[in-house]
Amino acid sequence: MLFTLIVAGVAGAATPWIEGQVAEALRRMLGPARMPDAAGQRVAAFAAALFGAAVFLVLVMDEVSPVLVILGGTLGAFQAEIRGALADRRG
Repeated sequence: MLFTLIVAGVAGAATPWIEGQVAEALRRMLGPARMPDAAGQRVAAFAAALFGAAVFLVLVMDEVSPVLVILGGTLGAFQAEIRGALADRRG
């Protein structure tokens, strides 16, 4: 369970670093006229990161919880915003 959260969290945190590669792959597959906007490209990168994490987890574990993959990925992708919100609440 903890391993799933860690792997998915790392995948979520890696989203900004793979965004360029995912955008380039989308550009090759869809063409420039059908490219999604910047937010759509970030969502595609997040989905690709979680897909990669899910495939890795399925290969190394017997059972993988999709809820934990999504939770870990979301925490990893938005960890800076979450830490900022918690810091603001403290004072």
